[in-house]
Amino acid sequence: MAAGQRRPIGGGLACLLGLYWFLCGGIGASARARADLIELRGGGQVQGKVIPDPKNKDRVQVLLMRGRHPLSFRKDQIARVVPQASPLDEYVNRLRKAADTADAQFGLGEWCDRNKLPDLARQHYERTVALDADHEGAHKKLGHVQSQGTWLTRDELSAAQGLVKYRGRWVTGEQKTKREAADRLSAAQGSWLRRIRILRTAIVNGPADRRREAESQLMAIRDPDAVVPLVRVFGQDDAPRRILLALVLSTIGGNEATAALVQRILDEPDAEVRSITFEHLKQRDDAGVANRFIRALGREDVKVVNRAAWALGNLNAVDSVPQLVAVLVTYEDRIVVPQIFGGPPAPVTPTGPGIVPRAIANNGYGLVYSTPPAVSNGAVGMGLGGVPVVSPGVLGGNYVGAPKPQEDAHVETFTYRNVEVLSALQKLTGQDFGYNVDSWKNWVTRSYNPHPRPSRRVPQP
Repeated sequence: MAAGQRRPIGGGLACLLGLYWFLCGGIGASARARADLIELRGGGQVQGKVIPDPKNKDRVQVLLMRGRHPLSFRKDQIARVVPQASPLDEYVNRLRKAADTADAQFGLGEWCDRNKLPDLARQHYERTVALDADHEGAHKKLGHVQSQGTWLTRDELSAAQGLVKYRGRWVTGEQKTKREAADRLSAAQGSWLRRIRILRTAIVNGPADRRREAESQLMAIRDPDAVVPLVRVFGQDDAPRRILLALVLSTIGGNEATAALVQRILDEPDAEVRSITFEHLKQRDDAGVANRFIRALGREDVKVVNRAAWALGNLNAVDSVPQLVAVLVTYEDRIVVPQIFGGPPAPVTPTGPGIVPRAIANNGYGLVYSTPPAVSNGAVGMGLGGVPVVSPGVLGGNYVGAPKPQEDAHVETFTYRNVEVLSALQKLTGQDFGYNVDSWKNWVTRSYNPHPRPSRRVPQP
């Protein structure tokens, strides 16, 4: 908006100013000096200030504490008016006396702000800038920003900066494109989820012909948007249907299905299902598969680390040797709790680095400890966990020996020798230094060459 240009007055304030001549025309202020509780015929109440409608003698208007526009009722709709005091009493008197000038309207807006009438205040600020386009105080009250000598609303400034509005928020064009794609994907996945659940029900509970038809329909899926719903429906199912899931995923092209097959191998507890899934994955001939498993070596779960190493060994991924050496022996901190005789073995509870447990005064009920941060979009949360106190016994894992009765809870480090990691290193290098990490590191430094050059050939005559 150019400097000096007037903004149009809001419709609600125009109605109120239209009442000004009516209020000045001889109707005493004493009749309207109280706020009202308006009871409507047929039930319901409205709290505000009853004012005659200047345009229709058969109707009245109700000025509200909140809202930009007064409500309009027929007189016969109002059953009873109970006078009650409120800031609207004084507002009507001030409105009647206020001049239609920028300073007077701004002053009335400030009074409304002080008396918790924000919507009426905003209307008076809008009237102020309509009368004086350069009124700095009113522009700031309205949240306007001065840019190159022109006062702009927040929306106008965002648009001038090249932003676009999407679902009520100003974002960049790139963000809008990504969010639209995410919304489309979410809708498509929701549709697939419903369809796949119906097919699973037919496979599990349907007659033989319907079961074969449902399996055929699953095998015909080629849409990458169906990958996440497929894993969600069949990922925790019985082994035969997890094998079916791997087969269906193998027929879908794209990175989504490849990533899903990799994750299925990392999550799969059954060795036979894992091997079948791996065979389907190998058929995709995707050069990036090995890198996905290398990244999985950095997980905290020992089972996942070993499954990733097993896959890398079977992929002959010689580039992964340094990363495998780094996880040949891993460590995990666990909470060891106090114990009381006469019960089952006490549990061992994993804890994050630096997490110190806090016992409940050895009262025999349990242990409270802080949990690591949980991070989500726009939020970071931390909490407490509880572990019961039970009797002595072998704690599981690699722990040897039971704590003494009434022993304080403490953090103990557990060492894991990862069998599948060693097997993969032996297969990929032809060497065997056991679990001696230093020997493996020395060999990698001196002799490791993942891509040896071919020996020089003598020219043939």
